[in-house]
Amino acid sequence: MPGPDWLRPFPAAFRKSVAALLRPRAERRIACFDADGTLWTEDIGESFLRWLLAGPLEHLAAADPEIYEKYEERVRRSLTDGYAWAVQLMAGLREADVARWTRQHAAAWPNYRPAMLALVRGLAAAGVEVWLVSASNHWVVAATGMRIGLPFERTIGVRTEVENGILTDRIVPPMPCEAGKVAAIDKFIGRRPDLAVGDGLGDLAMLESAAARLCVGLRTRRDAPLLQVARERDWPVHLF
Repeated sequence: MPGPDWLRPFPAAFRKSVAALLRPRAERRIACFDADGTLWTEDIGESFLRWLLAGPLEHLAAADPEIYEKYEERVRRSLTDGYAWAVQLMAGLREADVARWTRQHAAAWPNYRPAMLALVRGLAAAGVEVWLVSASNHWVVAATGMRIGLPFERTIGVRTEVENGILTDRIVPPMPCEAGKVAAIDKFIGRRPDLAVGDGLGDLAMLESAAARLCVGLRTRRDAPLLQVARERDWPVHLF
């Protein structure tokens, strides 16, 4: 069964799962995608943080020239803690400025994967609710989502409380990383996904929660931890 053109790059087992999802039915059809490393190469949240530390947050870098290395060390110790801290560093910025900067960053981002964007758009055109569920800051996730055709409200990212238009350092729970991705799906979507797509161990709980899944990776990193899990569990894998 060849299926739509946008499905052809992907493995047969995955195409079969998507074909079942495309059949019209009364209840909602949900697909959840990780963003960084899945829909594009590299990490747009980290790219945006580096840009902030070179510009609007340069006072933080001047006070601590190793601040980005400290962020990376936090991520090595705990994905959830590290990604939360990256967003907490943005405290004091105007939300309107952050929204404008992230739109510009999304427009200039060179690392989108055409096959993945075609998959997202194909599912959305078929009436599937496509959500981005990411541990990057919510503003940059929403900006990239809107750039590829998803509504603002279909994106879940790390966000902090906002007071009088200013970002605080108080994380809005749940933190969408690791098991928190499933908690965020339960809170913001209201049911578990029919399909989940991700590239790292931070996505594992979300992948486990889905009826069908696809693991994404690099041909040059076939030993990546999630790909090892995928091989053990016979999950479909797509390599770039």
